[in-house]
Amino acid sequence: MLGAGAEMGPLPALLRWGARVAAVDLGRPEIWQRLVTQARAGAGTMVVPHPAGTPEDETAQHAGVDLLADVPEVVEWLAAEPGELVVGNYAYADGAMNVRVSVAVDELSRRLLAARDGVALAFLATPTDVFAVPVDAVAESTRRYEGRSARARWLGRPMRTVSGGRLLRRQYVPGTDPGVNDSLVPQQGPNYALAKRLQRWRAVVARDAGTTVSMNVAPPTRTRSVVKNRALAAAYAGAHRFGVEVFEPETANVLMAALLVHDLHADGGPRHEHPWQDEAYAAVPGGLWRSPYAPRSALGLAAVLGYGAARG
Repeated sequence: MLGAGAEMGPLPALLRWGARVAAVDLGRPEIWQRLVTQARAGAGTMVVPHPAGTPEDETAQHAGVDLLADVPEVVEWLAAEPGELVVGNYAYADGAMNVRVSVAVDELSRRLLAARDGVALAFLATPTDVFAVPVDAVAESTRRYEGRSARARWLGRPMRTVSGGRLLRRQYVPGTDPGVNDSLVPQQGPNYALAKRLQRWRAVVARDAGTTVSMNVAPPTRTRSVVKNRALAAAYAGAHRFGVEVFEPETANVLMAALLVHDLHADGGPRHEHPWQDEAYAAVPGGLWRSPYAPRSALGLAAVLGYGAARG
């Protein structure tokens, strides 16, 4: 697990279920103290990078690596791990550092694929991205849009007029196959979008080369990295009014861990004709794909409606 301390990562669930996990994260004692506590409470095994001779009761004080500087050492360490190796990418950083970390993880993954056989890759795709979606999602979104209440129609018409068509827009042209869901959130910034796109590209290329890949679209989740942005926190608090369910981290990470385990027992799941179909299979976008409105056209209103709840 690269970014083992990530809030959306599957470490707690995997340790409860008895997995052996090689945990990689920065050398911050507060991170490792939490991970060590989880490992001791679980049924699995956690191995960590630390200087030789470190006493077990001092692991949290000395464990950790910097992926930007230590890729060769981490590759050597992981290449020697027994059994089949699954490289899970859950690393995250703020701003431009996120792109640098994603490039480092991509290089680490590429080297491990070349260094040994039986390597699988695992990713979590963010729901706040652009995806091609199946026709049944388009049909459900269309049904909801055309079945709006009289009040919603009455309020929506002047909003679209005043905003020049930007507010409460229909999400898809009816019958489009596939549809294109644009859930990019400008507040998350271009670095976040690029970092996640790098992961999607690696997943597509690796799967095409025959590698087992688990990459599932995760639901919108109230993680610390999201709700520290006040606008996003407010939008998430009001999202349910537009048919979008936002998950709690404790629910989302267990769900995604279960999908990961399923994928690893099913050779990455069924392989489809087109990469977008692989991404759409077993996706959990929390209703973003089936909402009657284009997500960004409702985001501002969701934020206004959710502002009070977000403050609370």
